[in-house]
Amino acid sequence: MTITAPARPTVFQGLPKVFWLLFSGQLVNRFGGVVLPFLVFYLTGRGYEAGQIAAVVSAYGLGGLGGQPLGGYLADRFGRRLTLIGGLLATATCLILIGAAGSLAWLMAAAVAMGLAGDVYRPAASALVAETTPPHLRPKAFGLMHWAVNVGAAAAGAIAGLLLAHGFWLLVVLDVTTSVAFAVIVYVGIPAGHDRAAPKSARNGYAIAARDRVLIAALIFLLIGLVLYAQASYALPLALAADGLPASLYGLLITVNGAIVVIFQPLFVAWLSRLPRLPVLGVSMAVVGAGLALTGVADRPWHYVATVVLWSIGEIGMAGFEAALIADLTPDGSHGTYQALYGWTTAIARFAGPAVGAVLFQAQALWWACAATGILCALFAFVLMPAVARRSS
Repeated sequence: MTITAPARPTVFQGLPKVFWLLFSGQLVNRFGGVVLPFLVFYLTGRGYEAGQIAAVVSAYGLGGLGGQPLGGYLADRFGRRLTLIGGLLATATCLILIGAAGSLAWLMAAAVAMGLAGDVYRPAASALVAETTPPHLRPKAFGLMHWAVNVGAAAAGAIAGLLLAHGFWLLVVLDVTTSVAFAVIVYVGIPAGHDRAAPKSARNGYAIAARDRVLIAALIFLLIGLVLYAQASYALPLALAADGLPASLYGLLITVNGAIVVIFQPLFVAWLSRLPRLPVLGVSMAVVGAGLALTGVADRPWHYVATVVLWSIGEIGMAGFEAALIADLTPDGSHGTYQALYGWTTAIARFAGPAVGAVLFQAQALWWACAATGILCALFAFVLMPAVARRSS
């Protein structure tokens, strides 16, 4: 009698119910994520000057620096489910405050609060994914969460322009409704047992993390890769302008990037999730570096499209594996704070990326630096492999 091996689960099989609830909530929530992307248009329409608008946007970014650390602490101290629900309801409240703010001072205060509240739920969601998903499926789970964000954002962009024409309050209502809907999904679908606090010995996850040399090295590795990837958003427009190409081409390139991620990520993630974390991350960052480096020799629209295809493939390889790597290094009870540190690393990269890109671009060294950074990331991943393997064994 011939015994056949069990078939490997497809990309949409094998993941727990809690994951799919979070996936659905994330998809719904991102579909309503329309207020912040269109806030500048709203403020311009109200007669605010460019400097005042920049102050409001900066206030949001300032609040965002504290959202992930606060969310990580709350998730480990009071429970993932409670933090998720509380963070989403607080986000909905802050969205209403932004829509109702009648002066610049109130707008800035509401923006700070929104930046703080808007990221509180993220470490709790990531902690739940890490804790309820088997380790070998974590890259697939986190990759699909990234996919949900892109699908939801694409749908939101398609409808937001139509709603804005009839009033900014329609965007606020949509955003508030989807945030509350995510909270309801969590409240109804995720068992209350996930509100259990972490053991006392693990509640101060940041103190534990500060002494975790492998984690710190992994975060530095991810930070370098994320600053590299940030150049796709911040340096690419500079290159297009330098070549005298229209801003509409940048919109096309972003659409190409989104289409590649939405179409191919579910296929890639099923294959890549079977491979070791660090080699995938190292190679993916090198591919991103190569794609961005080739931007330096592009001077026609189709050249730019080709480079976007290349670094988009690298983006797919990075998505999911970053959070999964941190989850592998996390001691029991500290998933909230460890995932918050990863989220904070992405926030730092968003702030540092433009400054680094601008300096290197002016020095005419950016594209060479992208190639070198991609190679550095691949080498960094190779060096980290023994330490991470010892922790995971």
